[in-house]
Amino acid sequence: MKNLLEQNWKKIPQSVRKIFVFVAGWLTVVAGVAMLALPGPGWAAIFLGFAILATEFTSARQVKELFIQKFQVILAWYKKHIKKR
Repeated sequence: MKNLLEQNWKKIPQSVRKIFVFVAGWLTVVAGVAMLALPGPGWAAIFLGFAILATEFTSARQVKELFIQKFQVILAWYKKHIKKR
């Protein structure tokens, strides 16, 4: 199933793919920002939006990597300080 989806995705012209990924990614990020004030998984949606954007855009891939690094630092701090209690 994955190979079939992957093959069909590759058949779509790159310019169309980029537009689709751009719209879907930013809609997800904007929805995530809205969910920071409204009920819903805001941060998860923001991370998902950047993951979607990272499939086609190098700059979004760099932002995603930055998010991952910062999350790992926070997680390590949490494990060191909070879990001891």
